[in-house]
Amino acid sequence: MDLSQFTQAFFVEAIELLAEMEQLLLELDVESPDSEQLNAIFRAAHSIKGGAATFGFTALTNTTHVLETLLDRARHGQLSLNGRMIDAFLETKDALQEQLTAYQAGQEPNPDMVAHICGVLQQLALESGDESLAAHAAATAAAPAPAAAPAPAAVPAEAAAPAGGGVLRIRFARLSDSECDLLAGELSNLGNVVSRTRTNDQLTVLLETTCDPDDIVAVCCFVIDESQIDITREAAG
Repeated sequence: MDLSQFTQAFFVEAIELLAEMEQLLLELDVESPDSEQLNAIFRAAHSIKGGAATFGFTALTNTTHVLETLLDRARHGQLSLNGRMIDAFLETKDALQEQLTAYQAGQEPNPDMVAHICGVLQQLALESGDESLAAHAAATAAAPAPAAAPAPAAVPAEAAAPAGGGVLRIRFARLSDSECDLLAGELSNLGNVVSRTRTNDQLTVLLETTCDPDDIVAVCCFVIDESQIDITREAAG
């Protein structure tokens, strides 16, 4: 599946999420952290990690995974926050921004920068008693940058779903006209559109595809919210 056409939307959303994360971290009271703020910071990291994994941005995925796990422990009261930890999270935010900039330019992030920030997160994981997470951070820091992959060739819609692919019924709700047209057009790049039905602000598409529902949700979430998407698999007939 060629996801290159969606990367710009990911970059825009990820930059906005990092800005939100920074603001929330700066406002957070480490002595008595607000649960909603912690949840929002965690969700921002989780969303960036999911998008990075979808697009194959390995360093960004792994770095954000360690950050996300630490934040998850903090929001569940398993990790006590302090000022030094908040500083480390803010430094991680800056590193993630630098990684995004590199990927947006079609390059791999600076390996020394990745190693440094993963070392910072590794130390936090060790101090929190999470040796498995610390090992993951260490492995990310030591991993060589992957070779740049050639740009994938465009796949004709009718070739995107070879024999053996299933049919998904994808329902979108609360769409604007522009969102409806954009989603319908982009789905045609992910498989063969069997039918398309528009009713007011709702759109239903039957799509013959080899893509998993999770992949389709991940792509569409850079246009609309996940709560607006419902996907079911049609029975073979």
